[in-house]
Amino acid sequence: MLTQLRRRDVFVAFLEGGATLAGGFLRAGLVDRLVGYYAPALLGNGTAALADIGIGSIGESLRLTTIDVTRLGDDVRITAVPMNGTK
Repeated sequence: MLTQLRRRDVFVAFLEGGATLAGGFLRAGLVDRLVGYYAPALLGNGTAALADIGIGSIGESLRLTTIDVTRLGDDVRITAVPMNGTK
């Protein structure tokens, strides 16, 4: 699909899917912007937002630079980009 989009001069795609899809794109180095939402609500045991991306320690972590923080009522949207490209 990405190859077809590039052939059509589409260079930006919004990825919204489950933890496995998000983890796969991050692991492959195909993410240049992340948007996350924080809601002040405790849910207990829930679904993971991100599957394993092959990072085993804090030293290997994918560091991000926050480029925007927007309050949406009680919720917060945080937009960040990888500091040194994706892993």
